[in-house]
Amino acid sequence: MTWRRAPDHLVASITSSGYTYELPESAWPTWAKKSQQFRRFLVYSAPLGETFPSLETTANHVARVLAERYDPKDEAPYNYNWYSIVQSADGAYWQSSPSRDVDFGHHLSTPISDASLKLG
Repeated sequence: MTWRRAPDHLVASITSSGYTYELPESAWPTWAKKSQQFRRFLVYSAPLGETFPSLETTANHVARVLAERYDPKDEAPYNYNWYSIVQSADGAYWQSSPSRDVDFGHHLSTPISDASLKLG
């Protein structure tokens, strides 16, 4: 798994809120801004007790980022990946590489609804 530094100012206020936030496009990663397929990024606190066994002694799992991408070539064109956000012992935030293991599925025929999210 590859880890990238996550912006402290974006993560710190979200981790204790209990809400899901849609990131404004200005806060998207550079690689996502260059693609026409990304529709939105949602960030929320990690579920209580969720962690990666390999990180338990060095970092706390504090949040997840859910990416929504639209690919018209796919039969179910809405694609979802999540990224883990951890906080290291020195207080820095780090983002994982993408995971397709999304609770509601990687490919959907319609986008997830805002009503299904606890938006802040």
